[in-house]
Amino acid sequence: MYSLERNTPRCRIFWLDGKKFKTNLFLLFFELPLRRETATKTALLAEVLREGSKAYPDARRIATAAEEMYGALWDISIVKKGEKQLLVFSLETAKAVDTEESIGFLKALSSEPLVDHLGFPEAVVNRRKEIMARKLAALKDDKQDYARRRCLQEAAKGTPLEISADGYEEDLDEIDGKTLYDYYCKIIEHAPVKIFFCGDEGEKRKLTVFRKIFQGGEPLESLREVEQSTRQEPVFVRENTPMEQARLLLAFDTKAEWGKRSYGTMLVLNQLFGGDPDSLLFQNLRERDGLCYDIKSFSYPLTGLLFVQTGINVQDAKKSAKGILHELEKLGQDVVEEKKLEQAKTALLRQYRTIADQPWAMADFSVEQVLGEGERGLEPFLRRIRNVTAEEVSRMANKAVLKAIYLLSGQEVAKDEGK
Repeated sequence: MYSLERNTPRCRIFWLDGKKFKTNLFLLFFELPLRRETATKTALLAEVLREGSKAYPDARRIATAAEEMYGALWDISIVKKGEKQLLVFSLETAKAVDTEESIGFLKALSSEPLVDHLGFPEAVVNRRKEIMARKLAALKDDKQDYARRRCLQEAAKGTPLEISADGYEEDLDEIDGKTLYDYYCKIIEHAPVKIFFCGDEGEKRKLTVFRKIFQGGEPLESLREVEQSTRQEPVFVRENTPMEQARLLLAFDTKAEWGKRSYGTMLVLNQLFGGDPDSLLFQNLRERDGLCYDIKSFSYPLTGLLFVQTGINVQDAKKSAKGILHELEKLGQDVVEEKKLEQAKTALLRQYRTIADQPWAMADFSVEQVLGEGERGLEPFLRRIRNVTAEEVSRMANKAVLKAIYLLSGQEVAKDEGK
C-alpha cells in the first residue's frame, strides 16, 4: 500500500497495486464516529444519495452512466469498522474505462447531490425512510446475524461499539430533507476522507483532484468521538423468538490491540479455540459431546473482542456455556502443542495470503490497517502471526474476560436456564 505524498490532514489517498487485475477499484469514504444521535442520519444519507445527483438526477440516469462505463459496478453503503461508521462510495470499472471519467462519477455521487431550495427533496427522503424502515425491520429475520448483533451490543455496552451503524427505526421520524442536508453539509466540510485506488500505478496521481474538493479543518463537535465507559461485570441476556434452534453466544475481551503483537496472538487463539473444524470447540463440544449443531469462534474487526456462536437445543444452554468456558480455561492452563500451533498459524497465513489475489479483499484489509493505525502492508501483518508463541496464546486465554452471554431461543425456558 502506497500513500500519496502531500496528503492533507483531512483527505488521504492510498494506492494499491492492481496491475494484475482486470478492473480498477475506487473506494471513497467519510470516516465518522459511531454515535446514537447521528447513526440513523448517516445510514439514511446512503439511501438518499443513491437516488441521484446534479449530474444524474435520478436512479435510472445513474444506472445508464454506469452501463456506459462498460457495466461498472457502484454502490453507496454504510460499513461499521470497529468504533467507526463509514459512509462508503465504491466503484469498480474495467481497465478500459478512463480514470478521469470514473473520478467524475464518484465526485458527482459524493459531493454534488440532488437538492431543492430547502435541502434534499422531501419526496425522496420520505420514500427512502420507508425503504430503510423495512430493511431495519427485516434484520431480525436472519437469526444468526441478529444474535451476533445483540451479543455485540451487550458486550460493548457503554461504548460506541454497541451502536448499530444501520441506524434505528424509531429515529427516522425526526429526520426531514432540511435536517438531513444540513448534516450532509457538515460531513462534506469537516469529516475525514479516505480514498483507496486499486489499479495501475500510472493512474494514481489523477486522484489528487479530490484534495481540492474535500478541503477543510478540524471536525465539528458532532463529528468527534465521545468518551466511553464499559460495564465491568458480565451480563446474561435471554430473548425469545419463533425459531426451531436456539442460538447461544459468549463474548470475551482479550485486550488485544490492532497493530500490536497481541492482535496476532488473538487471531491464533481464535483459530485454535473455534476457528475451524480442527479447533477445540468443534472437536470437543460438537463431535465428542454432541452438544451443538454448529459452533465457531470469531474475532470482531479492529477490537480485542472474541465471540463464540453455536446452535443448540435450548435445554443444553447451561451445559454448552460451561463447556465453552472450560475449553478456554484449558487453553489458558495448558501450553499448546507445537504441532497444533503451527497448523493453526499455517491455516491463518494461507487465509490471509489470498487477500493479495482479490482487489476487494486488498482494499478492505488496507482500510482496516489505516483506521487501526497499524502496520502498513500484508507482510508485516503475516510476520506477527508467524512469531506468535504457545506461551502467548495461553496467557491471552487465561486473561480473557467474559463480557456477555446471550441466548436467543424459540421457546420459554426455565427462569435460571443458562445462568
